[in-house]
Amino acid sequence: MPPSVKHIISSSILAISIAGVAAAQVPEGLPLDAAERDCFARIQAPETVENVTERVIDTKASFEIREIPAVYATVEENHLIREGTTVYKSIPAVYKTVAADIEVEPGEIRTVMKQVLVEPARVIEETIAPKYETIEVQKLVTPARTERVEIPATYKTIERQIATGGTETWVAVLCETTSGQAKIAEVQAALRAAGHPLVVDGMFGPQTYAAMSAYQAEHGLPVGVLTISTVERLGVAPR
Repeated sequence: MPPSVKHIISSSILAISIAGVAAAQVPEGLPLDAAERDCFARIQAPETVENVTERVIDTKASFEIREIPAVYATVEENHLIREGTTVYKSIPAVYKTVAADIEVEPGEIRTVMKQVLVEPARVIEETIAPKYETIEVQKLVTPARTERVEIPATYKTIERQIATGGTETWVAVLCETTSGQAKIAEVQAALRAAGHPLVVDGMFGPQTYAAMSAYQAEHGLPVGVLTISTVERLGVAPR
């Protein structure tokens, strides 16, 4: 249940009389140039929450040792199957049979067959070339090794909320001594003109409190106390 008009405009409110009051006696936060019979209320400024986007580290930079395997290439090579050598061969003599007339007895000639040497026996030298075959072999190109690999940090974007405000401050409010029913009726009429239906009766009841609070929330004003800033925003003279 909203408080009564007296509570709204006077609870936690300090009415000051400047005359004869030392500066050291003025509560902290009150304006030193406040006029006599001005009224103030200590209010809690509402906390505001702001969404901010930040780029933060997801994983830290690091390193790892990687094993790099050896690299081989397939190449063709001539593989010796048989070495070259020199051999010697004997070539037998070559004969041929021919007819020859021979004198068997004086005055008697006889034809006989005899072997005649055509080519004499000989030895020849023969060189046998080496024999190769082409085969595929694996040749080492680069040996296996280890390598240090730097791994850079990774980042991500996050959203978080930052709360600000929530501090106490003194604000000028409508004094009970200067806010009779006529002044409350002006405020009610201004609230109704601002789109908050209510009865203009000069009484600060629950309906007026609700309309005032709604208006203050809409315009970013301190909520729950009839501040001078609210009255002035409504176009009503504070005095």
